[in-house]
Amino acid sequence: MENKSTTGSKIAKSTLAIIIFSLIGKIFGFFRESLTAYVFGATVEMDAFSLAQAATAMIAGFVTQAIATTYIPSVQKAENDLGHERKNYFTNNLLGISTIVSFALIALGILFPQEIALLTASQASPETYEIVVKLIQVGMPVVLFSSWVGVLTGYLQHGGKFAAAGAIAIPLNMTYIVYLALFSHHVGIIGLTIASVLGILAQFLFLLPSSYKIGYRPKFILDFKDKYVKDAIILSLPVFVSVSVNDINTIVNRNLASGMGNGAASILYFANKMNTMIIGVFITAITAIVFPILTRTLGSGDMVRGKKVMNASIKSVLFLTVPATVGMIILARPIIEIAFVRGSFTAADGILTTSTLRFYSLSLISISLSNVLNRIFYSIEDTKTPFYIGVVNVALNVGLNLAVAKHYGTNGLAASVSISTTIAVILSFVLLRKKIGNLGAKSFIKALIKTAMASLVMGLVSLSYFPYEKLIMTFVSGGTATLLKLIALLIVVVIAAAVYLFCLYHLGVREIIDITSILKTKMENRKKLKA
Repeated sequence: MENKSTTGSKIAKSTLAIIIFSLIGKIFGFFRESLTAYVFGATVEMDAFSLAQAATAMIAGFVTQAIATTYIPSVQKAENDLGHERKNYFTNNLLGISTIVSFALIALGILFPQEIALLTASQASPETYEIVVKLIQVGMPVVLFSSWVGVLTGYLQHGGKFAAAGAIAIPLNMTYIVYLALFSHHVGIIGLTIASVLGILAQFLFLLPSSYKIGYRPKFILDFKDKYVKDAIILSLPVFVSVSVNDINTIVNRNLASGMGNGAASILYFANKMNTMIIGVFITAITAIVFPILTRTLGSGDMVRGKKVMNASIKSVLFLTVPATVGMIILARPIIEIAFVRGSFTAADGILTTSTLRFYSLSLISISLSNVLNRIFYSIEDTKTPFYIGVVNVALNVGLNLAVAKHYGTNGLAASVSISTTIAVILSFVLLRKKIGNLGAKSFIKALIKTAMASLVMGLVSLSYFPYEKLIMTFVSGGTATLLKLIALLIVVVIAAAVYLFCLYHLGVREIIDITSILKTKMENRKKLKA
């Protein structure tokens, strides 16, 4: 039987590997959003793009996330019953059926764009609304390519190949960057929407070689009677809401922001992008590794090992997102200024985006935990509980938005997301405990306390950035100042992260001690080989 420290260290090692791949993708994403802000700023066109993207992304996200989430437990069942060769049949059948569903959704989007635009732009100005309608029609093919990406992501994760799935942000962001750098001044916001569609297609093409390596072979199959695909579809219906709660909350927020005047939707868009950029790294890493393991353990009734994996994954979320939240709150202003404030994106836009980002960052922990907890429910074939929790989350968010939107603007919208997701996570823990018994809450509380202590020390180190910033601004300005501030920020972040890990090690956090021991052993072995 695998002991708790071995389980924790394995997850920690795998998580670290995917974080590196995801981080590379997010660096490209950072550059992409910086270019977008430079070219389009917080303008009517950018408002329209953010509102149209929220609408099409919600539809695509429903399809993609539901497929990727239900693929693993469904294909595991098919393999257990009919053998490994059934995996390709199931995968190709799901691709065929999801393609038909996607074409139907695309047709509806192209024929009825005004109705879809009401999801996010019902309060927008007539000028903005008109652009949103056009962009929705152009962007609807993203649904098809997203469904393909969802299937192949599930295929790779089930096969234990996390690298490609963790790195799919790279081709997406590279497509955007090429467009923004070379063509944006000629084609404008329509071209940016086309780039968003081509970026998802690039992700699918990026995943194909890795899928081939582990045995995937394309074949046209369309079997609506297949028991396992039927199970996947039934499982996916409540998953549509539960895995897309963040997207739904974003849509509600964007809709209200569309009535707050020109630029508000753009500010919410850029703040949310920066927040989800960090969430994406951690969620991608942890859920990608944990979900297949949980499906094999909890799904087969091995509660002891399943709970060890669950315990390790939840603590990993805390170790990663608590310091990220502290760092984001402290360094939000320089991050926004360095990333966005240039070209069409003004200093005033930067101030508003900074405060909105700080309120959004309070949801880092709860959104990340929610994604892991949902996967635990799915592993025991319970998709209804996350659905109900998702409904509560959205209802709370809408209620809070309506109460605070007029008084606190985009700050209130962002704070509503943070409050509603935190309440939803607490509810998830309570209901999960009723489902599977003791969750090891004491170990979570200990981990949270140690993480909070280390994060506070890290936060104090992060404050050292600001004297360097003042020094830089005293002697240089313009692009040179921005470059020097970026270098100073990166150095401070690296030092702060090192201090954080040092604190965790000396606070006796087992996962950090395990990784340190592994690294020491590897270094000693290399020295012996050289000798």
